[in-house]
Order: sequence, then C-alpha cells, then structure tokens
Amino acid sequence: MLQRVLNTAHHRGFTLREYDIEVLAEKAQCDLFRKSCSDRHCLNHLYAVNTKPAGAMRLRQRGNDFPLQTIQYEFNKRHFIARSLFIYV
Repeated sequence: MLQRVLNTAHHRGFTLREYDIEVLAEKAQCDLFRKSCSDRHCLNHLYAVNTKPAGAMRLRQRGNDFPLQTIQYEFNKRHFIARSLFIYV
C-alpha cells in the first residue's frame, strides 16, 4: 500500500526518483543497528557482551562482541535485536 503511494508520487512528479520501501526499511534497520552498537546509545544495554577468558587468544576483529541468541519462538524471530544480530554480524 505504501509502495503504491511512493510510485504515484514519482509518476506525478512530486519526487525526483523512484523509492523502494523495502530498500528504505532495510537501510533504516542497518543504520539503527550500527548506531545502537555505540556505548552512548539508549539500546546498547539490551545487548549482552560476550566476555572472553583472561587467557583467550585474540584472533581477528569482529563487527561486535555480542553473542548470537538462540531463537526458540516466533516472537524472537521478529524481535529487532535478535534479527539484527543474525543479519548484520
């Protein structure tokens, strides 16, 4: 429905280019996850930090130090943080 509104706006000359709602939503989610990994972001406390033992080897840098959660219920599949850890890590 919203995609149809964007297509009509482009065809009538209200926008200079045609927008895809799926691409816009994916970009917004990626930006939110990237910004929420910052220590100063209000969603950062929801991530559990993966702690390493004192004698553990440091191999390569990862995108973040958050452990991947196990998804057992349908609700967790739609949860932003669990979904983002699987997609963007």
